[in-house]
Amino acid sequence: MKRTSFLWLVLIGACAVGVQGCEKASSAKTSGDTEPVEEAPESRFSGDARAFVDSLVALGVSGWAVADDGAAVMYSPVTCAEDGTFRATVSVLIGDEPFACTETGTWSLDGDKANSKTVANVNFEMSSTDCAGRTAPESWRAELTVNGDDITAEMR
Repeated sequence: MKRTSFLWLVLIGACAVGVQGCEKASSAKTSGDTEPVEEAPESRFSGDARAFVDSLVALGVSGWAVADDGAAVMYSPVTCAEDGTFRATVSVLIGDEPFACTETGTWSLDGDKANSKTVANVNFEMSSTDCAGRTAPESWRAELTVNGDDITAEMR
């Protein structure tokens, strides 16, 4: 009699598990599981140019002041993407009044090369602006230098 009761309990327990269901193996996660990581697209640059571009993309340029026909123009920050585009937050100082605006366009390394891992001549082609007194398109060239966590720019 006790054996029959035991079998009934085992059968009822098995049915309860079967009705509730078990977690599928493919959806089970343990604390050590990680999400798949998307790999970054392959860079078109190599060697020193790649090292420089990696820094440019990671750091951008801040505090870059240029003169523009009587107005002071401050780029801070300029963010550059690996695909050769840039977006700049700009402050144009006309007289004593600063005006905030945005410029976008493309950038390229001279000959797709860098002078070193920390220095390169970069060409900028601004294709759109909402800055007072500035018109697109406009081109300029600068020598950019990586200094630790900062990039400085000098017009060429």
